[in-house]
Amino acid sequence: MKKKSTPIEAIFHGIFLFSGLLSVLFVLGITVYLVVSGTPAIAQIGLPEFLFGQTWNPAKERYGILPFILTSVYGTLGALLIGFPVGS
Repeated sequence: MKKKSTPIEAIFHGIFLFSGLLSVLFVLGITVYLVVSGTPAIAQIGLPEFLFGQTWNPAKERYGILPFILTSVYGTLGALLIGFPVGS
């Protein structure tokens, strides 16, 4: 059976719900902005070269983000390896 919440709990529930939804909205907004503003450059160099290129050198017009993607993946895996045993 669900326990009836107090008014203060309801207020904090609303605050946290609003904060969480606002965070998601900001992340979606940033994502849309990055995709829209980056589309012309990606169209110019090609999506495969952009995603799988290994060199980022704007002076030579080389824009590969594979090292950045792999760094994010390795960082996430490292955090999981440390956080999972600690949180269990």
